[in-house]
Amino acid sequence: TEVLKRLTASGDFDSTPTILTVPALHIYTILSIFITETISSDETIWLKMTDNDNSNRDIFILRSQAINANETFIHNDKFVLGAGDTLKLQSGSVCDMDVLISYIDQDWT
Repeated sequence: TEVLKRLTASGDFDSTPTILTVPALHIYTILSIFITETISSDETIWLKMTDNDNSNRDIFILRSQAINANETFIHNDKFVLGAGDTLKLQSGSVCDMDVLISYIDQDWT
């Protein structure tokens, strides 16, 4: 089956960067990611995936992307994550951000 889904996350992504893990027998097509800085502080972020097929190596999607205080960054280039892959958002310092991810879930179970 194919289902359009969304995921929301909120908080400090300095110490716990994993925001999405793809379960077995699923493929996720990421459509868009909205990241909003919410505590009036300029921030730098890194968005990366851990490639389960390549020894869990981190692959950068965004590197050192600046987000100004109280602004929203939108990543709307599509990409695919397979079973066991993770999506990570990491901040350069203690912060507070809101995240919205829109994706298609292809379920092969």
